[in-house]
Amino acid sequence: MKDFKDEHIDWNYSGKTNLLFGTGANISERMIGWASSIVVPLFFLYAYFFKELQLTPFQLVIGLFVAIDIGGGMVANSLNSCKRFYHSLNKGDSKMESLYKNHFLFSCLHIHPIMIWLVFDYSNWKNGFLWYGLFILAVLLVLKAPLYLKRPISMFMILLAIMINEYILSAIPGFEWLMPVLFIKIIYGHLVKEEPYRPIKG
Repeated sequence: MKDFKDEHIDWNYSGKTNLLFGTGANISERMIGWASSIVVPLFFLYAYFFKELQLTPFQLVIGLFVAIDIGGGMVANSLNSCKRFYHSLNKGDSKMESLYKNHFLFSCLHIHPIMIWLVFDYSNWKNGFLWYGLFILAVLLVLKAPLYLKRPISMFMILLAIMINEYILSAIPGFEWLMPVLFIKIIYGHLVKEEPYRPIKG
C-alpha cells in the first residue's frame, strides 16, 4: 500500500502565479510539462523535413507554435498542480487568475482550429469554424454535466472527436493530431475536476 502513504489530497497552494503548470508545481511536474511540449513539434518537424510537407516559413512558425501549445498543454493540464490551481478559488487570486479560472472563457480562447484552417487550408476554412463549434459544444456539455459524469462525458466527446477527425472532417496534412489532442487538452485535461494528489514532504 505504499502509494497511499506517499501522497495526499491538498487543495491549498501558494507562491508565484504559474498559469502553465499551476501555482505550486514542483520540479517533477514542471519537467514533465516542458518535456511534453517538444514531442508534437518534433514530429511536426519530422513531417516537414522527411515527409515533404509543403509549408511557407510563416506556416512553419504558426505550426510549431500550435504544436508546442497544444502538445505541451495536453500533458500540463493533467498535472495535479494544474488541477488544483484551476479548480479551486484562492482569496489572493488576481483578476487575471480569476479570468483564467473561468472554464468557459478559457476554453473559448482556443481558436486553434479556426487559425489552422485559415492559414493552412483557406479553401476549406468552414471546416475550422465547424470544428470550433463542435469543440465549444463539447465544452458546454461537460460544464453542464454533474461532477460524477464529467469524466466519462469528456471521454465520450474525445472519442467522437477522434472518429469525426478520421472519417468526416479530414485533417490537414501535418495536423492529423490537432483536434484529438485539443479535445484531450481542454475537454478532459482542463474541464474535469479531479483530486489534486501531492507528495508528502520529508
